[in-house]
Amino acid sequence: MCEACASHGKPATQKGARRKIWDLSDGWHCSIVGTCLSLRDLRALGRKLGLEPKSGFPIDYQLHGHFVGHAATRNKTSKFLNSLLDRKHASAIRRLAKASSPDDLTRAWEEALEAGDIPGPFWALMSHPDTPARLAERMFADVHMLSHLVGASNRADIRRLNLLEEALAEAREDRDRERRHHAERMAEKSRIVEDLEERLSETAGAGLRPIRVADLDTHALATSEADALLGENKTLRAQLDQRDREIEHLKQMIDGLRDEAQEVEHALDTLHAPANDPGTDGRTRPNLAGRCILYVGGRPQSVNRYRQLLRNWNAELLHHDGGQEKSIHELASAIARADTVVFPCDCVSHDAVCNVKKLCRQLMKTYVPLRTSGLAPLVAALHAGNGGAGNPPESDHPPLHGIN
Repeated sequence: MCEACASHGKPATQKGARRKIWDLSDGWHCSIVGTCLSLRDLRALGRKLGLEPKSGFPIDYQLHGHFVGHAATRNKTSKFLNSLLDRKHASAIRRLAKASSPDDLTRAWEEALEAGDIPGPFWALMSHPDTPARLAERMFADVHMLSHLVGASNRADIRRLNLLEEALAEAREDRDRERRHHAERMAEKSRIVEDLEERLSETAGAGLRPIRVADLDTHALATSEADALLGENKTLRAQLDQRDREIEHLKQMIDGLRDEAQEVEHALDTLHAPANDPGTDGRTRPNLAGRCILYVGGRPQSVNRYRQLLRNWNAELLHHDGGQEKSIHELASAIARADTVVFPCDCVSHDAVCNVKKLCRQLMKTYVPLRTSGLAPLVAALHAGNGGAGNPPESDHPPLHGIN
């Protein structure tokens, strides 16, 4: 347990009785409330208890802190909280009630991790009367580190989105500045044209008179300035059109990242929630129908998390590091087993990409290049291939049935 979450133990409960949330160590309450209950659950319970959050702070943060703080002792709030946990995860509690030996309980937790079914088994085992302290500590550590891994992936996507939004704001400022400059030049041109028209009118009103050399020079100079202004106007319009195209491209990239962020949220919700959990707002987890996906390249520390995600979506993930440690000659057998091959363009060698494309064409397999090695592009590509809502543009993420 980390120092920030460390806490003293609580006295043991009566033999055979399920532990209540106030019987558990204080340091575990934050993970239990945050993992086993959704924000919608906490808001509903807050309304039931008549809680009034303060203005100026996020409501969900206040509710989380309130319930974690009251979970340490037996009181009205902790009783309602314990009842909600038992009711929400009743099926997991019934399923694990017969397990009694440390080996059976440990095996149940490992199966839950493997299946990506965390919230129900986490509460059922934490409150189980026979769960040993060592296993409880391990479960807490697993959930604690999983939250760090997921948060790190989301933070990287948010940073990239913020950078693009800043670039879009700068492009808009440049465009506005160019438009103001263009308007000033157009106004100057209009003044010159008006001056020329006025002088022509004066000449026509004066009748025929000798044309002086000075008049010819002045007229030629004005005409030359007008032609120069017309040419500059044309150049400015072309620059503005180019700026508009760049801004539109940035907007499309930002919209694509927002869609990817929604796909990641959906993926994480389905990863941590049981298949029949009503807290997923009616969304169903994707079903890849037993497909085998080969992931070439990427970061090795992320592969296990991607493999767990695909298992949760009824698919198998194979991995080849693109020739870092594994032989590049093993690619052929891996591609032969796979239905689809994906590779992140920012984290794979050029030789590996060339081999993947060549072998996929020979074996008539599909391959999908991902923009980066993060979680968001992979989730977006999987959803696109599964027919999910909010598919990103095909230019950024071809669907899994994409490139032959």
